[in-house]
Amino acid sequence: MKFIDKIKAEYIFLILGGLFGILFLFITPVFQVPDEPMHLLRACEVASGILHNNKDGDITKDILPIALKQNYSMFKEFNNKEHYTDLFEFKDLNYTHNNSGYSFLLYIPSAIGIKITSLFSHNPYTIFYAARLFNLFSWLALIYFAIKLTPFKWQYMICALFPMTVYEGMSISADSINIGFAFLYTAFIFHFAYVKKASLSVKDIILLAAMTILSVFFKGLFILSLLLFLIPNEKFRLKYLIISFLLALGGMLQVFVSANSYILIANDVDITARKLMIINQPLYVLRLFANTFLHKSSFYLQSSIFRLGWLDIEPNPIPVVLLFYAYLAGSCLDKIKVKNSDKLLVLTINEGFILLTVLLYYLTFSPLNNNIIIGAQGRYFIPLFLSFAVVCQNSLNIQSNKLKISILAIILFNLIYAACII
Repeated sequence: MKFIDKIKAEYIFLILGGLFGILFLFITPVFQVPDEPMHLLRACEVASGILHNNKDGDITKDILPIALKQNYSMFKEFNNKEHYTDLFEFKDLNYTHNNSGYSFLLYIPSAIGIKITSLFSHNPYTIFYAARLFNLFSWLALIYFAIKLTPFKWQYMICALFPMTVYEGMSISADSINIGFAFLYTAFIFHFAYVKKASLSVKDIILLAAMTILSVFFKGLFILSLLLFLIPNEKFRLKYLIISFLLALGGMLQVFVSANSYILIANDVDITARKLMIINQPLYVLRLFANTFLHKSSFYLQSSIFRLGWLDIEPNPIPVVLLFYAYLAGSCLDKIKVKNSDKLLVLTINEGFILLTVLLYYLTFSPLNNNIIIGAQGRYFIPLFLSFAVVCQNSLNIQSNKLKISILAIILFNLIYAACII
């Protein structure tokens, strides 16, 4: 009991995240993480020096990775297939694919892994797993420092050890680095809001400003910059002026980046017509959104915690529910004093994040003949567990050692269970 009280949350994460991350990495078949084939293509582009890809290539060439997803044994022939002969030779890859518009920042670790490994091996399996390994190490480092910094240590650790988080963390998916950055960015904000006693120095403000602008290049994370308003006025001189400037600058940069990057739009989707539908048929669109949240909320929650493969490996719901309650119980261990106004702000930000994500799929992907909006997945909402830690804080007095052991037992069971069903 006394021993468990001395172990820091970041070390628990590093041990379990590293152990199960490496285990998941090698037992998860090639391309069996959502969209991993397309993420490999983008990582290869970055490894070849293509930092921005807005080509008008033939997207039908992207059919091959989808076929490989169905039969990963075909991967050994990957380097010889038409259109992909030069993939691992890092020559100009003149085609457009689903992830062409993603920022190169999300692929730096995997691209480095691909480039270095290719110097001494031409085996596609070796190169592929090296890319995964470099992503895993980067993910572990980002989250380790985030947990070390944040006041919400146990809830961050629990979220980091969700099977879905570990699964994405060890993959070539852009979500690995995206989630890691979300952990670190929010950890800095919460550190300044709830831990740091003195006023923010010029160095602190520059750091927050740099990370805020950087968040524009990650997937949907710029909205988390609204969490800056949680930092008390007395700690943050010229708070509203500086934050407003950062939001305006980041917003303009976000528009510019989006306008100059490839965005995948499904067949028979007219974005302009759908925007007009919001104005001309607001009741229809409201019913569509309401029906979506009514039918998909449980899916969003489950697939943000534990749903593997291409979301086709569905676990027994009981361990998932226990893990969610373990996350909520983690707030009893952190015990940070949070104002109700802070909780309300975070709830608003989280709701906005979810709404904008579903809106994106309404505008670009989901067929209108459905009575719900499809495309959004729970893994996109993993960062919201970090901000939701603010809302969970309470004054319950629970024996911490017993609670810690119970939480760790639930986490360990879920990770072992995940390894068994992959």
